[in-house]
Amino acid sequence: MPRITRRDVGDGAVAIGAGTIVTVTLVLIGCAIAALLWWLGVFTSGVKGAGDVHRDQQRAGNREHWSATFNAEYQQIAADRDNLTILKRAATGAGATQQDRTNYTGAQLNCRQDVAQYNADAASTLGSPWIPTDLPSQIDATTYCGS
Repeated sequence: MPRITRRDVGDGAVAIGAGTIVTVTLVLIGCAIAALLWWLGVFTSGVKGAGDVHRDQQRAGNREHWSATFNAEYQQIAADRDNLTILKRAATGAGATQQDRTNYTGAQLNCRQDVAQYNADAASTLGSPWIPTDLPSQIDATTYCGS
């Protein structure tokens, strides 16, 4: 078995030192690339978020959904108004019973809930651009449902 000389030990130390330097350098480069990618993601997140919202708003399925939703909700509110007209006559007419007044109050509450749902959908990020032109952008519950 040959003897290990000082030169062999020195060569081994240089090799280990060079390997360590290369390894540390590669790790630092990897960390720098990861930090750069993270920074770019954070820096561009606002633009990406706005772009994602715009893309979602413009989808054909979104347009169809909100058009149908607003039309259905508005028709429900119109039906609520018709029911309220009939129930108000019964609640305020001669011979009105407590049940007639209770029915009228319940119908008003139902109408107010339907108006609140319509207004919430009309204010939503995805729905607001697609309110049909013949429908209001907001509905006043007192005007539509009575006080």
